[in-house]
Amino acid sequence: MRVIVLMIEIEQPEGLSARKLVLETSKHNVITAYGGAAGVKLFKRFPDVDAVVVHLDVQDMPFAEVVQQIREIRPSIPVIALSPIGNLALPGVDYVIPSHEPQAILKVLADHFNASTSN
Repeated sequence: MRVIVLMIEIEQPEGLSARKLVLETSKHNVITAYGGAAGVKLFKRFPDVDAVVVHLDVQDMPFAEVVQQIREIRPSIPVIALSPIGNLALPGVDYVIPSHEPQAILKVLADHFNASTSN
């Protein structure tokens, strides 16, 4: 299954490109936004994405507000948080994975959607 992911990041394009490349190499589609406000705006334009990946350190608006606004639009969408520290309990988030392990996103997608993790 090909999954469409909205990825909300704070990092420079070089940081995002590794995660995006891993997902796209596995035949998933990725829409990217830098910052929480841009991510929420994109989500309003494209609410039919399959999952949202949000970096915990998004700084232009509080992380919790980003998640809350996404949940208001589509309460059941899987929300994956990227964190420098794993195993956090974050309200409104379905999965928390290490931000430095892009392959972990593939595992979550495979588990949640029965999606392919390989080419």
